[in-house]
Amino acid sequence: MGKKLTLKAALTPTKAKTSYTWTSSNKKVATVSGKGVVKAIKPGEAKITVRTANGKKATITITVKKK
Repeated sequence: MGKKLTLKAALTPTKAKTSYTWTSSNKKVATVSGKGVVKAIKPGEAKITVRTANGKKATITITVKKK
């Protein structure tokens, strides 16, 4: 809890340009900024999803534990 983690999205090919949209499935557990910085709020699980402008997506599950 209270920690931050920066996630990075990688595209193939690596020279591809796009914008990303980051979302959290449970903002009470973890929030995510537009730049992929995840902030742990309280214990639990949240799925962090990144989407590209053309609709591609990737998801990771974050588990927040007590200090």
